[in-house]
Amino acid sequence: MKLKDQLLEKGYDVIDILVIDENQEQNTIPDITLHKVNDLEYKLFIEPESIEYHLEEENPYFTAKQREEDGESLLVKCFVIEW
Repeated sequence: MKLKDQLLEKGYDVIDILVIDENQEQNTIPDITLHKVNDLEYKLFIEPESIEYHLEEENPYFTAKQREEDGESLLVKCFVIEW
């Protein structure tokens, strides 16, 4: 199941995603309206087959490999923040 569908199934609608990469660099992607996004994996530059879901946690998150501009991949931890 796609990331967007997993999040919608858990009841999320409008979220922010806090992305922390393996180098401890942080970035926030704000105001994602899930019903309006076609391909969330593409928007986040993550490899769909690498996603591991941890959405049942107190602070829900998922991990995945994120594609960099140079073609390399970084492991990222993405926290779901709901308003």
